[in-house]
Amino acid sequence: MPGLFPLQKPSFRPQTNVSWATLTSNSKTMARRKKQRLERTITFIQQKWGRDALRKGAGRTRQTQTIPHIATGFPALDAALGIGGIPRGRITVLAGAPTSGKVTLAALILSRAQGRGGQAAAYIDMPHACDADYLARCGVNLRNLLVVRPESDRQALEMTLTLAERSEIAAILFDHWSALDTSRDSQRYAAGVLDHLTGRLAKSQVTILALDDQPSFLRSGLAVTTGALAHYTSLQLTVSRENWMLLGPDVRGCRAHVNIQKNKFGPSGLSVPIEIHFNSAARGKGI
Repeated sequence: MPGLFPLQKPSFRPQTNVSWATLTSNSKTMARRKKQRLERTITFIQQKWGRDALRKGAGRTRQTQTIPHIATGFPALDAALGIGGIPRGRITVLAGAPTSGKVTLAALILSRAQGRGGQAAAYIDMPHACDADYLARCGVNLRNLLVVRPESDRQALEMTLTLAERSEIAAILFDHWSALDTSRDSQRYAAGVLDHLTGRLAKSQVTILALDDQPSFLRSGLAVTTGALAHYTSLQLTVSRENWMLLGPDVRGCRAHVNIQKNKFGPSGLSVPIEIHFNSAARGKGI
């Protein structure tokens, strides 16, 4: 038609002033920047929540990782835990009925956490009933033991949170977690403290041993820690006494079973027999 111009097919020829080498270089630069941003994110997460919170190479098996730990003094139990003992920088629950042997096991672990150098440890004494003489018999270095006697639940939790920042402290024994108020507000506050606590422990590598009482009529396989603590703990051991070891009328020790009920670093559901002897010093013997 007059006055109309014929349609022309658009041209999609690439610009000749951009070389392939330039495109390749730009692509490599973008990839390098993405990698750097990812590395900064990884570093930030590890600095805030600890190196174990995020690791490269998820395909590696746990057996190839070296997890910092504290030996319990019972070879069979250490082997069953999968890493050679209690994980450092984590929360471990020791549950059981009174006279089950859990306090002795905790004291023996606390002694090994201090090591030959007598590194500092802390004892959160909720019931104000710390038996220093018995701790010494279990090998705890009393000169380097900080005994904390809080006047309230919140004070106990806040002091624990403060002590957990100090890498000079090897371990904190919390006696006992089940003494905390079970009201909704108190449990919500405890959950908030535990949320902050896990990150601080991961950086300082302080170990927390939380004692948790269980009714004596419950069998060890049924006693399970509940509430916020159950979510944040990495390891739960339930101790049940089988019988006393007697020499005439005198009690010389006890036989017990340690049930591994939760274990983030190894198998759970195992039961390990142990012996605790009350001679001049309390000591353990793995079976």
